[in-house]
Amino acid sequence: MGTRSNEADPVTELDEPVKRTGQAALFRAFKYPLFRRVFAAQILFGFANWMNRLAVGWIVLDQTGSAFLTTLSFAVQTAPGMLVAPFAGAISDRVDRRIVLGASGLGKASVMILLAMSVILVEDAVWLMIPLVAIVGALTSFEIPSTQAMVVDVVNSEDAANGIATQSSGMRAVSIIGGISGGVLLDLAGGPAVFITAAVVFGAGALVVSTIGTLPKRLSTEARRSVLGNTVDGLKTMSGIPTVRTLLILAVFVEIFAFSFMSVLPVVAKERLEVGGIGLGALSAMSGVGGLSGSLWLVFMSQSESKGKLLLGAGFLYGVGILLLSGSGWFAISLLIMVGIGFMAAVFDALEWTLLQLHVPDAMRGRAVSGWVFAIGFGWIGHLELGAVSDSIGVQWALAINGALVVVVIIVALLMAPRLRSA
Repeated sequence: MGTRSNEADPVTELDEPVKRTGQAALFRAFKYPLFRRVFAAQILFGFANWMNRLAVGWIVLDQTGSAFLTTLSFAVQTAPGMLVAPFAGAISDRVDRRIVLGASGLGKASVMILLAMSVILVEDAVWLMIPLVAIVGALTSFEIPSTQAMVVDVVNSEDAANGIATQSSGMRAVSIIGGISGGVLLDLAGGPAVFITAAVVFGAGALVVSTIGTLPKRLSTEARRSVLGNTVDGLKTMSGIPTVRTLLILAVFVEIFAFSFMSVLPVVAKERLEVGGIGLGALSAMSGVGGLSGSLWLVFMSQSESKGKLLLGAGFLYGVGILLLSGSGWFAISLLIMVGIGFMAAVFDALEWTLLQLHVPDAMRGRAVSGWVFAIGFGWIGHLELGAVSDSIGVQWALAINGALVVVVIIVALLMAPRLRSA
């Protein structure tokens, strides 16, 4: 596990006015001025990402009526991570992360404008939207490692878990606003208005990134190697650490069978629950409510010594939640189930990020998160599988199968990964 020198902690030097008031202080990461800037930028990016995700799925389903094509629109947002993420992580570890994050935000703003124009000007815009959405996915592969690593850059090492949990809380909170506002805007003004709004918010996020002060210096030896060399070193290091290797394998399976459920949420809303765009937005928002609750709970638990057990418990209950959603035909009940699903998803994600960064050298934290992005890049398999099964035998059966598989995967991990249980 990488540690910082107590004699020359760069964060303490940068944030000299900061004074700690106790280890148990809730949201103590906000004491660090640079963390507040990073947090604000990520909130804006998160809001725009949620609006984009909601609009793309709904427009594709509305134009094609196909669950498979709807899930394909989600798949192309995660698949680029398999190719781009390892290099994105290496770049994040050797280039100023503010530049990487700002460029990603501006790139996404430009793509949002192109998506709006395609829907307005092209009658059958789906096949034009797919490659544009893939570009968004590639840019996300740069955004996530830079943001997550910056969180740990700007707080002391003992506050890393609190910083990640606090950031996760903000991201889950903004998903509520993004879900509701995106659903309302879809019904009132249509998809192009959602994309234009997302473009403005992405631009605002990039502007906030430009105001972030100088980050702590990182090890200069990494920058002397090529990006390919840094990438290969990162892959070798991560594959050689048993806990990290297990975390990434678990992330692959949980992404395929659990997190992929979001790709059929438009189908659940329109065909199973028979609610419109506002109903879809409400389902997404309730997932955000649960996610916020889970992240807040994790802030309280950030000093826990049983993070591995918490991770496995959250994964198990995540699968149970998807099973319950598969059997629900009532909108009100589905909203409550979405709260539980969101809670477990937030806890699982934040613990993955925390454990990954705490089990690699400091100089490779960007690549550790990019390893996670690479792992979740396999989510396209789950998206397409859910779409194909939904078209064949119904969305409820597709969700039931995946929920059961998540439970099985977690039980296997519990029995076969003792290092993770004790992490």
